[in-house]
Amino acid sequence: MPLPRVQFITKEGGCTLCDELFVELESARDYVDFDLDILKIEQDEELYKKYWDKIPVILVDRKLAVKYRATRDELIKKIQGRSWWKFW
Repeated sequence: MPLPRVQFITKEGGCTLCDELFVELESARDYVDFDLDILKIEQDEELYKKYWDKIPVILVDRKLAVKYRATRDELIKKIQGRSWWKFW
């Protein structure tokens, strides 16, 4: 079974929300395997038009999964496609 493809859409330099969400995403990697692509919104006109006011954004298998903020547990649920995963 192929790994989920996660796309993290961020911007160049100085984005506190982006930094916070990336930390949670990296923490999720300790519990679930996925392929990660980091995309800079300024480098893709289509992404810019679609998500410029929503970053940071996470797509899972090309579907919008998260915008702005999420915890590690929320990310794991989104990546696995399950609603019941909990660390504790």
